[in-house]
Amino acid sequence: MKIKSARCLEINGKIKTVIQTDKRGYEAKLTIGETVIADSFNDEEPYDLKSHIFYIPAHLTKEKADIVFSVKKRKKSKRIKRINTEFDFKSEKEEEILKEYNSGLERKTAVSEVIAPGVIYTHKLYEDREGEPVNVFMFEVDTKSASLYVGTPGNGYESVNVKAKVPEMIDAAVADGVPVVAAVNADFFDMFGDCHPSGLCVKNSKVIANEFSKRPFIGIKKDGAPVITDINESPDIVKELSQAASGLEMIVKDGMIYDYGPLEPFSYVRHPRTAAGLRPDGTIILLVVDGRIPEYSNGATLVDLAELMINAGADRAINLDGGGSSIVYTKNGDEFKLRNVPADLFRPRAKLIRKEFNALLVTSAFQSTP
Repeated sequence: MKIKSARCLEINGKIKTVIQTDKRGYEAKLTIGETVIADSFNDEEPYDLKSHIFYIPAHLTKEKADIVFSVKKRKKSKRIKRINTEFDFKSEKEEEILKEYNSGLERKTAVSEVIAPGVIYTHKLYEDREGEPVNVFMFEVDTKSASLYVGTPGNGYESVNVKAKVPEMIDAAVADGVPVVAAVNADFFDMFGDCHPSGLCVKNSKVIANEFSKRPFIGIKKDGAPVITDINESPDIVKELSQAASGLEMIVKDGMIYDYGPLEPFSYVRHPRTAAGLRPDGTIILLVVDGRIPEYSNGATLVDLAELMINAGADRAINLDGGGSSIVYTKNGDEFKLRNVPADLFRPRAKLIRKEFNALLVTSAFQSTP
């Protein structure tokens, strides 16, 4: 086990330290003097299994750090290596990080169509600063005449050991009378375990999963009003919700870039992305960026994603599940058409449309609780 890099940024009086190693599949504890700090990375979502994230009180960063790596808890715990390190805890400047993560996306074309009353679909082509293409798909949902509905496998209420492709969730909802006109994927989920969602999920006013999750979410209140918030900010909001699905980061808040996972490879590596945003007038923005197909689309960093949302007029936005999960469907007559190119269709072996836990279905009317 070797440390390849260590980067630091001061955040709210603590030094966020991201340590990358040359091997994956391990957890770590960092000791400075008598203080032991656990790795804060969530191993249920293996974005980058070589990264270890610590939040260290600033006054401790002048001392030598001692790191112990062990096999992750899913396997038999085994102490494997102790490393005494003297890496520099000097913090980087956030303005330089933001500049580094900005791909310089410039819009080249945009083609829009109204797919239902109050629902505008737009396909945009961007180029990055190297002239490479990035394809972006966006919905504008006017909640005076349209809304969101949480799609689930079989249109049901189970929270573990269920998953389905997004078109299957669409079909199940339509079969139950939900007037679906479009869809994108939604929350992160335990794709290597029991498939449970990572954050809050509410469907028809029933809490399906993670009632006390602190993750940000997009929701539709029982009166039809859209909201993007979390329970820290809105402690009693869950009982007011008709529909809700979570993301990971609140990438835009008050019209500015907010949480973009600084220093984390998940943030600065350009991936396919899905996001949900909200304009001050209550219009919902759903946005998908294709990636991992260099000749067609090269993905986005979280900073890119936040800027795309801000440019679309979003005052708030959250990052949803991305990668091979990012997908876009619109209604085309009596059928639904795949509009983007999911990255998993370009896998070297099994090409597929990924099964997921939930989706955000755009509906032609607000679906009140039965």
